[in-house]
Amino acid sequence: MIPRLSARRSETVQLLTSIAQELRSGVDLLGQLLGTPTGQRRQIHDQLNQLEGSALDLHFHLLTNIRTVFLTPLPREDLHSLSQRLNRTLEHVVAAGDLIVARDRLSLPRHSADLLETLGMQADLTVSALARLEDLSHLEDYTIQINRLTKQAQRTFRRWLTSTDGAFQPNIAMQQEQIATVMMHAVESMRDVSDVTGSIIVRES
Repeated sequence: MIPRLSARRSETVQLLTSIAQELRSGVDLLGQLLGTPTGQRRQIHDQLNQLEGSALDLHFHLLTNIRTVFLTPLPREDLHSLSQRLNRTLEHVVAAGDLIVARDRLSLPRHSADLLETLGMQADLTVSALARLEDLSHLEDYTIQINRLTKQAQRTFRRWLTSTDGAFQPNIAMQQEQIATVMMHAVESMRDVSDVTGSIIVRES
């Protein structure tokens, strides 16, 4: 069994939660990009790129923390894996922003907002779950909800792809598919975060 820390939140948990909050902010900024008229997105895009650097700094801070503290709320490899996957998810969010700005005149369908909404719900659940990481009792429900949302996103993704069949010129359809795919990568990467918590539940049960 993992030695438990006191009720006070450890710095490790605070750092993980901060990374998840940066990810949530990134999803919000991606939503702003989708809702901002073309030609006015550069400032939002810059903020999104800054978030990626901030989350990476937090990741390295966490690595230093888990190397130097005597007790951690979970095994060090699990904490590293959670942080790494959170940063990878944010990388996909930033990549989606890059593509949207690069294709500034591309009109995206309602499916893009639906996919982003699902990603936002995943991010909210993850922030909440990681903030209570020292109490494993709630993680099973978190894992179930994340997987349900991922399946919902997969259906939205398929509807987005099939909506481009014959509706656009081939190059525009390809651009739509690229943005849809990288957004779906973010959703699936978020599920990877919950998979780590699932393995913790199994090991600790």
